[in-house]
Amino acid sequence: MPGRSFDYILKDKRTYQKREFEEEIYTFKCSLNISYIVEVEYHYNYICILKFYQKNHRNSKHRYSLLNSRRFLERHKTSGTKNFLMILNTIIEISIGIFKKNDLFSFGFIGAPTKIELEENSNKTINPDGTVESTKRFNTYSIYVKRYFSPDRFEHIEIVSSSSYLIKSRKNLDLTTTKVEHFFKYYIENHC
Repeated sequence: MPGRSFDYILKDKRTYQKREFEEEIYTFKCSLNISYIVEVEYHYNYICILKFYQKNHRNSKHRYSLLNSRRFLERHKTSGTKNFLMILNTIIEISIGIFKKNDLFSFGFIGAPTKIELEENSNKTINPDGTVESTKRFNTYSIYVKRYFSPDRFEHIEIVSSSSYLIKSRKNLDLTTTKVEHFFKYYIENHC
C-alpha cells in the first residue's frame, strides 16, 4: 500500500539546551481527508527523529498521543487501519527520500503513550521522566519498520524501557549503541 503524496513545507534551525539542530516540516492528507504534519529533526551523529500528528492537534501538548475517537471512525465507516497504514507508508517514503540523499542517516522515534497508558492504574510502567515502557505505538511501529528496513542495511536498536527506537544505518560506523542510548537519554530529558 503506497503512502500519500506529501509536501515539503520548510526547513528551520532550532535550539534546545544550547544544541542547535535543523528541522524539516512535511504535510499530507490521509484517506479520511485529515491533514497530518511530519517533523523531521536532524541531530548530531546523523540521527533523524521523526514525529507526526494531526494538524488539528498541533496546539495540544499531547498531540503525539491523540487518536481518532471510535465515534469518528464509525461515522466514516472505517476501523482506521487502512488510514493508519497509509500514514506510516508516507512517513517511510519521507525517510527513504532522506536516506537516498545521505546513507549515513539513522531514523529514530519514541512511541508516545496513549492517555490510558499514562494513567497510574495502567499495567504499563511509567518512568520518572514521563516515558512509558513498551507502549502500544512502540510495539506497532517496531513491527512495522522491521518489514521495511532490512537488517542487511540497518541495525534495529530498541530501548523498551522508554519506548525509544533507532533504525541505524550500518554505514554509520561512528554511531554505537552506547551513543544511541546517550542520545535518547539527552533527548528525553530536553525535548519531551
